[in-house]
Amino acid sequence: MNKIIPIWTRGKLDPLSENKTFCIAPWVHTYISPQSERRMCCASREEHTFQKQYIDSTNDKNYGEVKESNPDAYSPVSLKEHWNSDYMKNIRVKLMAGEEIPQCDVCNKSILSLNTYRSWFTGYLFKDKIQEAFDKTADDGTTEMEVISFDYRFSNICNFKCRMCGEQLSSSWENEKRNHDMWSPKTDPWMVPSMKKTIEKFHKEVVNKEFQEAINKGIVEEIYWVGGEPLLFDIHWSSMKQLVNEKNSDKCYVRYNSNLSMIEKNGINLFRDILPNFKDWLMCASIDATGKIGQFIRTGLNWDKWLNNYLQGVELNRNKMRIDLTLTGPGMFDLKNIIDLSIQTGTYIETKIVFAFHPDVVMSPFAWPRDILDKVLDDNIAYLKSKSNNQRLLSSLLNTLVDMKQRPSFSEQWPNEYQQGLKNGKNYQTKIKDIRKDGENGTLTIENIYSKEPKLLEWWNNI
Repeated sequence: MNKIIPIWTRGKLDPLSENKTFCIAPWVHTYISPQSERRMCCASREEHTFQKQYIDSTNDKNYGEVKESNPDAYSPVSLKEHWNSDYMKNIRVKLMAGEEIPQCDVCNKSILSLNTYRSWFTGYLFKDKIQEAFDKTADDGTTEMEVISFDYRFSNICNFKCRMCGEQLSSSWENEKRNHDMWSPKTDPWMVPSMKKTIEKFHKEVVNKEFQEAINKGIVEEIYWVGGEPLLFDIHWSSMKQLVNEKNSDKCYVRYNSNLSMIEKNGINLFRDILPNFKDWLMCASIDATGKIGQFIRTGLNWDKWLNNYLQGVELNRNKMRIDLTLTGPGMFDLKNIIDLSIQTGTYIETKIVFAFHPDVVMSPFAWPRDILDKVLDDNIAYLKSKSNNQRLLSSLLNTLVDMKQRPSFSEQWPNEYQQGLKNGKNYQTKIKDIRKDGENGTLTIENIYSKEPKLLEWWNNI
């Protein structure tokens, strides 16, 4: 037997000590969006506008080249072509050398969460495959390793219209935009009917088949089910049943990010009939607030139904259930109820912040004036600290709120663009308010919610 040579003796940095930028994902994991854009993972920062996606060419020189929204010009690549493309090989070489690459900024700078995706893959799930990655990777970045971890967004089908989401990840959002002339071929070329058909054909004939092939081979060790709404995917139920029936489920870890609006199909219950058969599982149940505020943020949410479904998961195994919380402006006024839910169910809160790369994302609390943001943060931090016996469950939320006091607000980050960005963002939200008839039939408006902090309501009204 050949002796294994430690990776740090081969001219590369040891990722367990020296190399802080190394991530195992490009050796084991792959992602594809509902628009058929391939990336290293869902958090990576490749060019992700449809026209500029790097999968439009297998030639590294042309990665990022703009293509017209013409189905004849659209040529997405298969997983086999992508996996050892010049692009992916270059990524691997840089990561092995300890180089910080811009594609990994979300983890490098903890943009989305303090608990980074890199720590999940490299520090936990596939830590034991780091040596193998270095052993089976040539100097040019070509790897012999196969994809064993899949995050395939098979479509954007979703029955919710969450206000911090959009048409790319929600068919309900897409339909609303189509019905109210809120899109254009320039901004959403993938929504052009001919292009939409091409994408659907690619998913059916390529994406579904390559995923099914991995299921058939029995090599899948992790699946991240997310959408759209993954529990609406037919392929979810068929592949999960296949893994159970063929006894390959006991070596597979499954994760979910679900709106938890349904947990059963054709008499098969996710918590009763599927998940107990797997090596391990984790359900991140998306929610932003409870009750009416939650229903305002997530158009389509039935709070009582969500809670009932969540409690079924808690009954199976509370340690594998997570309250997957995205911090929004309106949701900041219901955090105490989320905290209480965490304590009552004995389940952790996983915390994310609304993505914002420009100042018109007015659903973000960072759009607020600094003094108001700090006041609301301090109030919630004090409430969290008063629950000293439950810090284990609440640490993610507490650490995130404390960190938010150090992060720049929009006015601090974009001083020259801030005011116009706010106006654009509010105009957009006002249009959504009119379409969804906020305030009718007992529903809330953002003004109802912000009235809890009079200075915030005044600020909002004066934008």
